[in-house]
Amino acid sequence: MSGIPLRVGMVTSVGNRCGIAAYTAALMAELAPLAEMRLEAIKPGKQPLPHYEAMAQRLNDCDLVHIQHEYSFWGSVMPGANAFGAFRAMLRKPVVVTGHTTYTAAEMLRVAEETRAPHRMAKRALLLWPPYRAQVERVPFAGGHVIVHTDEGRDALAAQGLPRRLLHVLPAGIPAGPPARTGGEAFRERFGLGSKRLVVIFGFVNPYKGNEVALRAARDWPADVALVLAGGARTPEEQPYVDQLQATLTTGGMAGRALVTGYLTDEEVAEAMAAADLVLIPHTQATGSYSVTVPIFYGKPMVASDLACFREIARDGGCIRVFAVGDAARLSEAVTGLLNDASERDRMAAAARAYGRARSWRAVAESTLGIYREALKDATGLGHGV
Repeated sequence: MSGIPLRVGMVTSVGNRCGIAAYTAALMAELAPLAEMRLEAIKPGKQPLPHYEAMAQRLNDCDLVHIQHEYSFWGSVMPGANAFGAFRAMLRKPVVVTGHTTYTAAEMLRVAEETRAPHRMAKRALLLWPPYRAQVERVPFAGGHVIVHTDEGRDALAAQGLPRRLLHVLPAGIPAGPPARTGGEAFRERFGLGSKRLVVIFGFVNPYKGNEVALRAARDWPADVALVLAGGARTPEEQPYVDQLQATLTTGGMAGRALVTGYLTDEEVAEAMAAADLVLIPHTQATGSYSVTVPIFYGKPMVASDLACFREIARDGGCIRVFAVGDAARLSEAVTGLLNDASERDRMAAAARAYGRARSWRAVAESTLGIYREALKDATGLGHGV
């Protein structure tokens, strides 16, 4: 088969309001000269069985299938509410899965945060059922090679019994964005921010982003510092959360000191990044995030919760200062310290730009192609001539 382009079916979300869709589009653009890429778009949520049968029939015409996995793409994590296992069983070709979420079942169910006693008891009962935990924690990643974004993600899957040689740590590439044509002035003018110093949280506004932690921290910042949530709801189901957050800003004494912009185009994101003095990433859950790759490209100093995906960038790139997840006091101290230290912000900005240059999507694509070769070799004993 030497000389014949490898045919890869890429199963992914699509659209301009999804970080995983943006991740995959960037990856496919760099893979295109190396393999024949065929896009298979995911319709989020659990669909009727014939929908997946048709998808599998198309994909089985490829040499290899690469699935971008996030639980909500296939339904929910409740028993019987997720279609991924059934779809996966229909595929007859080697499969590579990118696990964008590698949480435990307890983390997925948010047991620790559950305040409703009956729901908490029901969730704890579910966790005592081994077949359920296997369906959530192991089944999506079994039976082939798996790409994760962090060392912690690899270790989590290895703890589920998956062979380490099949687990590949491959952080997301750093995307290029358009220039900020007005240097951030258009963004400041649009939202009435004047000359305030801006601390910006970029990306979809949802309960996992740590927005409430940031708001508690922002109460201690100087009056000339504004917190900007540069994004909006990803789905209609998440809009009530954004509305509630907006109401909190209005009634909680933060009017004029914090705002939610709503969805921003790529050009508007560039202006937001240019206007930002500091980017904040206070997620309470994450195994990787588009919210960190964009500010890296634009060379912004960052403060992030000490989740593995951010801690590892801080270790390797020197462009992030971390704080303990959920600790508003430590977050406030980190932000205030950096806002008062221009030379350290400049050092971190230069480090972010250097980190971004070293982690291009081209390099990610070449590593991904190597994983494809391994998967094909395992399946055939020979591999494909790529």
